[in-house]
Amino acid sequence: MKTVNVRFNEVYTRSYHDSATIADVVGDQELKVVAGWGDNVRALVGGVEQPMTALAPDGGTVVIETRANTKAV
Repeated sequence: MKTVNVRFNEVYTRSYHDSATIADVVGDQELKVVAGWGDNVRALVGGVEQPMTALAPDGGTVVIETRANTKAV
């Protein structure tokens, strides 16, 4: 198991399996409900946006940000 801090307004500490990806963290339904983020978000580690397939950092912090909505052209 690995421990990941997730920041979205507050910091939440969660345990995930060793092969957990950023998608697992972003898609954690229980955490999504408690923290209050929607589906249109991005995940950053160290200020850099991470692909959903990247491994979640053990002992690190994943910052969840809401993406800006854009109008279709």
